[in-house]
Amino acid sequence: MRKFTVIGEDVYLLQVPFGAYWTGVVLIKSAEPILIDSGPSATMVDEVIRPALSEIGCRPEEIRYLACTHTHGDHVGGHARLLACASSCTVVASREQAEKLVDPLTYAKHIRTRFPADSPPVQRELRGVRPGLLLEDGELLAGRLRLIRAPGHDTDSVCWLDTVSGILFTGDSVQGEGAAGSGLAFYQSLPDYRTSLSALLHMEVCQLVAGHDYAPHGCRLEGSGGVREYLTACLSVTDRYDRQIRRLWDEGLQDTAELARRLISLENRTPPAHLFLEMYTVTTHLQEAGLCL
Repeated sequence: MRKFTVIGEDVYLLQVPFGAYWTGVVLIKSAEPILIDSGPSATMVDEVIRPALSEIGCRPEEIRYLACTHTHGDHVGGHARLLACASSCTVVASREQAEKLVDPLTYAKHIRTRFPADSPPVQRELRGVRPGLLLEDGELLAGRLRLIRAPGHDTDSVCWLDTVSGILFTGDSVQGEGAAGSGLAFYQSLPDYRTSLSALLHMEVCQLVAGHDYAPHGCRLEGSGGVREYLTACLSVTDRYDRQIRRLWDEGLQDTAELARRLISLENRTPPAHLFLEMYTVTTHLQEAGLCL
């Protein structure tokens, strides 16, 4: 049985299976309990999240707020099921997230249309929910969680800063060298990603908790110095990608998929089953360098 791990005085992390990987679900077990993200599916809510909540004495119907870091299926796939289990729960979203949350399946299809031959099937079981509370950048949820816009990975990506524990929950907003196991760091907008990383560097954070294991540091960085070093390293990864992609382009390699494969090889990473995420990353570097439209 998967269990929540204590990462702060009343803060817990649950690693919910997602294929060969996992997606993090965070519980703030305060007077108004909050979940951040809901895993990839209704099945995982019933088989993993609900038993894990029960094991630490928290029933789904006690959850007061359900938030998310962004609206990709592996992070909001359980929203509808959790809401069905907790009728008094309020779904919280940024304004950028709200429209996608209502119909995450349509967005899951849309993000695959750019590189259809290199994309995996959509999670057709995705069901939408309607947010009951919209927050702006910098606003607090339940008097303690601060929403921080962090676009780059996607337009609606946010981080949540727990002002009580000093923990920053980054979801997929901070990518390291890419998800542990295979592939590259995935962001759809290089300028936004760099701006978000730079903004996070100026925050006082005692611990960073990501939504997956990211190479080479895993999912947790502790200590303000360690967090800053990691964010600086993430920026250096984008600079390295710039240099390598430019060199490959100048050598005559100008096919997006092949550029992604060569960059994966140069980074000593394992090729993923589907290249569409890496192709997004390569494309935004090409666009920023003025090498393609």
